[in-house]
Amino acid sequence: MLVVLVALLAVATPSASAAPAGLGAMPPLVWRLSTSSPAPLVGDAASDALYKTCGAPDEGLRSVAMRNAGRLARGEPTLPSDELAFTLRAAGLPYVWPRAWTMRGPDLAPEKVSEELGKFVAKATTLGVRRCGVARLVSAEGTKIVSVVTADVLADLERLPTLARVGEWITLKGKMLVPASDAKVVLLGPRGQPRTVLASLSGDDVRATFSVDQPGEWVVQVLASASTGPRPVIEAHILAGTAAPLRFAETAAPGEEAAAGAADDKAALLAMINAARVSEGLKPLSTDGALDKVALIHSVRMRDLRTVGHELGDGALSDRLTDAGVVFHSRGENLAAAATVARAHRALWLSPSHRANLLDARFKRLGLGLTKSEDGRVWVTELFVD
Repeated sequence: MLVVLVALLAVATPSASAAPAGLGAMPPLVWRLSTSSPAPLVGDAASDALYKTCGAPDEGLRSVAMRNAGRLARGEPTLPSDELAFTLRAAGLPYVWPRAWTMRGPDLAPEKVSEELGKFVAKATTLGVRRCGVARLVSAEGTKIVSVVTADVLADLERLPTLARVGEWITLKGKMLVPASDAKVVLLGPRGQPRTVLASLSGDDVRATFSVDQPGEWVVQVLASASTGPRPVIEAHILAGTAAPLRFAETAAPGEEAAAGAADDKAALLAMINAARVSEGLKPLSTDGALDKVALIHSVRMRDLRTVGHELGDGALSDRLTDAGVVFHSRGENLAAAATVARAHRALWLSPSHRANLLDARFKRLGLGLTKSEDGRVWVTELFVD
C-alpha cells in the first residue's frame, strides 16, 4: 500500500467527496467581502474525528484545506507557504503562520491517519487557541486524500473590509486571546516602506484607524507583545480601488536571485538581505561575528522548543545583546521557520513588520543564525543593530 505524507511551516466520519474526472486547472479564488474571525464550522463536517487532534473546527480553514486537497487530486503539489497564507486572506481569515498537512493513499486507516496527524501537530508548540480545517477527497483514480490546515490564533478580528475606496478611512477592531502588554498596527502599501500607525490596547481590545491612500493591495498587520515577545497576531489584505486577484501570482522577493552560487545557506541569506536593501536604495549591512553567535543560540533555542518567538526564556533581545558585549543604540530582530532559506526570506519580506527591519536605514550591522531540525526545516534569526 502506498501512503504519502506531506507537511508544510484522516472511526466514523463523514464520507469523502469524490473529485470529478477530467479536472482542469485550479478554480479561481473567490474573495470574501471582509476579513474576520472566528469562523465556526457547523454541520456534519464539524463532526470529523480529526478535530479532536488538530483543533477547533474553522469554516475558513476547512475551505483552504479543501483547495489544497483539490491540488493533490489534480496531481499538483501542496500549497507552498506563501500561497497558503494568501489563500487564507482570500478566505477572509486574519490568522498568521498557518500550517498544512496532507496524507494520501488508496486505503487510509483512520487510526494511522490520526496518529500521523498527531505527530504533525506535536512538532509545534501551540500558542493561543489552535484552530483547524479538515477536508477529504477521492481523486478520479481512487486515491484518498486528507488535507488539514491549522493555525495558532492569538487574536480575533471584527469585520474589516476587503474592498475599499482609495483614501477611505478604515477602523480596525481586534481582541487579544492571550495576555499582551502592547500592540501596534503596521501597514504595507502598494508602494514605499511599511509604516506604523497609532493603535491602542485597552484590556484585550485593540483599536486603530488608518487611511488606504494609494490604489492597490494593502497588508495590515497587528503586532502584539505576548509571552514570547512581539509577534504578528492579525493580518489582513485590503484592496483599494482595485479588483481582487483571481489567482496567486508567485513573486520572488527582492534579493532572491543574489543567492545563486552561494557557498551555504548563511551566505545565501546574507546575499538576499543586502541585495534587497540595495534594491530599495539602502546600503548593505556588514556582518558581525558577535551578533552571529547571539543569533545562532536563539535559532537553536527556537528549534529545540519548536516555536518562533523573541523571548523564549533566554531574555529579551536587548538583554541578549548586552550579555554578549554588543554595543548598540537601535536594534531589531526577524525570526522565521520555513522549508528553505529562500522561503524564509520571502516570508519576512511579505510581512510588514519584518520588512521594516530589513529596510531600516539606521541599521549598519547584521547577525545571522541558521539551524535545521530533523525534518529539514530551517530556523532563522536575523539581528540588526546600528
